[in-house]
Amino acid sequence: MRACIECPMVWRGEIKCPACGYPGEPIEGREWIAEVPGPPIGKGRPRASTRGGHVRLYTPSRTAAWEGRASVVLRDDWEARAAKQGPLEGDVEIHVLALFPRPKRMIWKRKPMPRERYLGKPDASNVLKAVEDALEKAGVYRDDKQIWKATIVCLYCAGDESPLVRLRLRW
Repeated sequence: MRACIECPMVWRGEIKCPACGYPGEPIEGREWIAEVPGPPIGKGRPRASTRGGHVRLYTPSRTAAWEGRASVVLRDDWEARAAKQGPLEGDVEIHVLALFPRPKRMIWKRKPMPRERYLGKPDASNVLKAVEDALEKAGVYRDDKQIWKATIVCLYCAGDESPLVRLRLRW
């Protein structure tokens, strides 16, 4: 696979872009795949408290704990892959697969248990926000405003899978 340096075209085979004719770069060096084990957690709403007449905003403890654990896993994997690179500069594309644990009503002993759509809470946008914040804390990119394209798929695990968040970044 090759990606054009001028337009968003991606293709296989020849060196020049079929759309604009500019040279392409191999895409393999510009992609990173990582996994965070455990069930996905959505970004919680900020909480507020007052102390001494001043309002203090904070992230809920459950969200902060998941983001902290995920950022450690992602930082270790990112440093192993790109120790000399540092945080990404420029545009970033992110694809997220969130696998949630199956509820008891969907567990069968004799029937196959394929992946199925997840439509519960937390919703997909809040899971994506938590993943973006964990990536930023891990030092993969400087700010989540660098993301120009984001896709997320939320599913229940198949019968033989464990809950996890799998993500793929392209730049």
